[in-house]
Amino acid sequence: MLRLLGLMAVTLLGFYIVLSIYGTGDPRAARRAELQTDAPRAAEDPGAPDLTAPAPQADPAPEPADEVVQATSQTPEQVQRFPGPALRPSPEYPNGTPDADGTAPAPAAVGSGGPVMYVTGNSVNFRAGPSTGNAVIGALSRGAAVEALGPTDASWVNIRDTQGREGYMSGQFLSTDQPN
Repeated sequence: MLRLLGLMAVTLLGFYIVLSIYGTGDPRAARRAELQTDAPRAAEDPGAPDLTAPAPQADPAPEPADEVVQATSQTPEQVQRFPGPALRPSPEYPNGTPDADGTAPAPAAVGSGGPVMYVTGNSVNFRAGPSTGNAVIGALSRGAAVEALGPTDASWVNIRDTQGREGYMSGQFLSTDQPN
């Protein structure tokens, strides 16, 4: 490790010495002075370029087009398609996207759309999808009223609870009759 540091120090010192000796002055100024002393010889040779004449100016910028075409009319809209099943609303925001202040929209009242059903089990989970493999949204206790959002005779019923959360519950734990 010390050898490497020593080698780096010697290399940097060498660069410093070379640059301090040969790096002073403006090399272009010396070249210009050399060209100016050669100018009388160039006058003798008619085919040689005139190095003392000012450089020709570049052409002015082209005039802009009269009509500007907007990029939106030229580029078609790109729609990204994702493979897989259709997306379902998040259980966190069952009634759509959150409001501007970040809060969930007000839940719809139970019974405002579909038939009212009651939970018959002591504590029954309801889920994000119609399968036990889907995430649990919450648990409802016996006698809790829910609104059926889909067919009530299916093995899994799409429901909305009193808090406005939507999900699925097994049809065997739901009844139209309120339990005692």
